[in-house]
Amino acid sequence: MDATLPRPAFGMFTHSAGAHVAGHSLTTKLRAIAASGLDAVEIFQDDLDAFAKSPEFQIYNTRDALTPPDSPTSRRASDSSSQSSSSAPLTKAGLRGEAKGRSSTSETAIFNAHGPCTSAELAQEVAAAAYIGDLCASLGLQVLNLQPLRDVEGWSSAEDQAAADARVRSRFPIMRALGTDLLLCCSNNQPSPRTTGDAHRIAQDLARMADEAKTFSETIGQDSRPLRIAYEGLSWGAHHDTWQGAWQCVELANRDNVGLVLDSFNTLGREFADPCCANGVSADPTWRESLARIPTVPAEKIFLVQIGDARRVPAPLEPSPNGKEPRPSRMIWSRSHRLFPGEIAKGAFMPTVEFMHAVVVQAGYRGPWSVEVFNDSLSDEASNVPSLHANRAKAGLEWLFAQVLATCSQA
Repeated sequence: MDATLPRPAFGMFTHSAGAHVAGHSLTTKLRAIAASGLDAVEIFQDDLDAFAKSPEFQIYNTRDALTPPDSPTSRRASDSSSQSSSSAPLTKAGLRGEAKGRSSTSETAIFNAHGPCTSAELAQEVAAAAYIGDLCASLGLQVLNLQPLRDVEGWSSAEDQAAADARVRSRFPIMRALGTDLLLCCSNNQPSPRTTGDAHRIAQDLARMADEAKTFSETIGQDSRPLRIAYEGLSWGAHHDTWQGAWQCVELANRDNVGLVLDSFNTLGREFADPCCANGVSADPTWRESLARIPTVPAEKIFLVQIGDARRVPAPLEPSPNGKEPRPSRMIWSRSHRLFPGEIAKGAFMPTVEFMHAVVVQAGYRGPWSVEVFNDSLSDEASNVPSLHANRAKAGLEWLFAQVLATCSQA
């Protein structure tokens, strides 16, 4: 076994550096992430939404200053794209104008990540994404993806599925503005009968999204990278709550630009841990068999690996959803108890090293490692929260890489 595993790019989800509702702005978090020595970021859709509406961005936008003062390039403004029949490069003003230039009679047909919006709202988001893309470039941060886009597949009604498709399409110009080629979509959390878990049907939805992403890429033509769709099975998904279920849909979609997200928390939180059990561990764990199957996935179809550990809940949760609690128990646990890799002293207890050994050493994944953590500490309003959490992410990834490297030499 090769013991010279190359160091991957290390990244983190922007929400994992602090919650925007606690006053931690996207720009502050990006600067903290860069200062920690991390290489890359996943942009949280809610962070981008908050920035686009913020007084901070209104100042930049009013001054027509989409490029940060310290940025060496206006790459995002010139490369970012909105649907247009023009082949001319987009200027900073033109980037906004492309989104604003739709007829007022078609306002109801315009969507963002969440649903119908106005052309002005979409233009504001595109402009904000262009600014953030330039800021990331100036800080030396690669934008790994935009995420998450929720509940996009398997809708039973044609009307609901069409609305989901429109939300997906709305992300393409935002992705170009940010400078990323990857959109992360997680498995639908809406139950039957509104949705179906039929893998063939979901594969058709993913394939259609991928084809539209490819068409957008070819039509705009200002970035040589084709846009890609990454599909993740949430551990509380209504139909697909394992990576195996998500992979079946991806494989059936049979598109080069559709791939799988492997998330240590969602894998181990479903197949190793159970917040409803007294010791936090599933009474019937399947994680060893699950990890043994990961190498059956071609490495090139693993589009991203996300990493997070967790601590146990103080007392077992009641299985949910139920009559009193509509949220799934694993979602409740996930939102407040995740930890960074290696934080054993804080209560981390899942076999994250074994997960990464399966993904990297056995399956051959060589892409970025990105931390995705949700924890109550992110809601602390202290000004040092972003730097503290970014440094925890960096330290955790360095620890994890050393542990995985050691497994190479032992194999």
